[in-house]
Amino acid sequence: WGWKDQRHLEETLEQFRTGGFPLDSVILDFEWFANTSDYGFRDSGESWYEDFGWNPQLFSAPTQQLKKYLEEQQVHVAGIRKPRLGNRKLLNLAKEKGWLSLKASGRGGPENYADGRWLRFSDPQLRRWYAQQMRHYLDSGISYWWNDEGENFYYTYHDWNLAELELHQSHQGRATSRFFSLNRAFTPGMARLGAAVWTGDVSASWEDLRRTPGMMLNWALAGAPYVACDIGGFIGNASSQLLARWYQVGSFMPLMRIHSTHDDQPHWPWLYEDREIMRQALVRRYRLLPYHYSLAHRLSTEGDLFIRPLAMDFPEDPKVENMTSQWMDGQILVSPVLSKDSRAEIYLPKGRWHPFDMEGEVIQGPHYESMEVKLEDVPAFVAVGTVLVLAGHSLRSSASLPGGDLEVQVYAGGNGNFTMVEDDGVSSVSAEGSQRSTTFVWDDALQELSWTMTGPGSQASQAPKGSFQHLFLTVFTDARAQKSRSVPLSSSGTLSVSQPRLRQVKSGRFHSATL
Repeated sequence: WGWKDQRHLEETLEQFRTGGFPLDSVILDFEWFANTSDYGFRDSGESWYEDFGWNPQLFSAPTQQLKKYLEEQQVHVAGIRKPRLGNRKLLNLAKEKGWLSLKASGRGGPENYADGRWLRFSDPQLRRWYAQQMRHYLDSGISYWWNDEGENFYYTYHDWNLAELELHQSHQGRATSRFFSLNRAFTPGMARLGAAVWTGDVSASWEDLRRTPGMMLNWALAGAPYVACDIGGFIGNASSQLLARWYQVGSFMPLMRIHSTHDDQPHWPWLYEDREIMRQALVRRYRLLPYHYSLAHRLSTEGDLFIRPLAMDFPEDPKVENMTSQWMDGQILVSPVLSKDSRAEIYLPKGRWHPFDMEGEVIQGPHYESMEVKLEDVPAFVAVGTVLVLAGHSLRSSASLPGGDLEVQVYAGGNGNFTMVEDDGVSSVSAEGSQRSTTFVWDDALQELSWTMTGPGSQASQAPKGSFQHLFLTVFTDARAQKSRSVPLSSSGTLSVSQPRLRQVKSGRFHSATL
């Protein structure tokens, strides 16, 4: 919140690109469609206010600008929406049609400052009218919606998303693509529409950072698996240390997003002393892209949460029953620093654990340790036998995939497997024709990785855009790592590590990769 004009927007995008900070999207607040907020409006609205316009200070030529940002910068643009009207003429129309909700005051909704102006999205006729008002935004190239302040009634967000989804599915240029929206609250079942959530207007404080993982895990269990937060806090100025630690947490969340008010310093990494730590967190996030994307596909097809509490994996361990300071990201156990003193309380359940993405000793669980962690490090672990897939270090957005060779990491000490899913990243399931799945299998006795590719995209002529063409293998054993040569990623094959070269082991057992 706080975009000043077109120059401000474009200079910010350029800073992300020239500074090597990966980015896929920017989300714009009130200023993209209006030059002021409507918080102080009476229930009759204002004659000059535009609910469905463009702010010419940011968008002098919306269609051309949005095309430029997407094609040249690989950046999608989303705009905020509010479930109410501010324009007097449109409010009079809505009153005549019976499209306005009863007053929210005293009915359980916290948003009572716009009484008399809330839209009743449960009305199909209103949903169709609203979609028509929004259609020109899709025509111009807005990618998705940021839905805010819809807590006035229980089902507002659900019905509001139905209006947006109906627009999406009826739009000639979007009908075969995936719908997505980001919402401040949810009701169970909204995820099936393509609706994600963020954890609301949190403060720039260590206390709210500590609360974030618990909110994420509880919301996932309640039916909202795609959760984001305002990294660095929405309200107040974050210190460089706090922001860096929040970036690290965000790199292991379902969605990674930063935000702040127009009164505070933006949370752009180049404005802070620890910008390199933040860049490392963003690079880590993009390295995990093929891993997270495959886990998200499994969530869609099989219902398996990939961001989940430890209690789901270790139900017989009483120490993890209510634990929210750690969580599972697929097969990665994440234990980030959540306090100003840089201490991490690390608990590893029963099993044999290896530090994630680095050389280190295998640790026998259950094991507990409280220790100080360097600012550049994020404690994270995987069980022996784990197989992971990672992209390279050079991605600047998801559109720049593959960005080099695929790295298949194996943590030796047991058999394991992982299925990587690739597609065009855009098409809906019904329209997708080039998806391919590659199942990697590690045989610990043979010390060999094999793979088999299935799906229409397994044919070279039908391979999805941005799919990986080559891979190499990294095998982590106790205190050493070995890398293979790079080989073509064919429809099937085997690979092992020959002539291993030992490298210096980083001191300390609880340091994750410094990317």
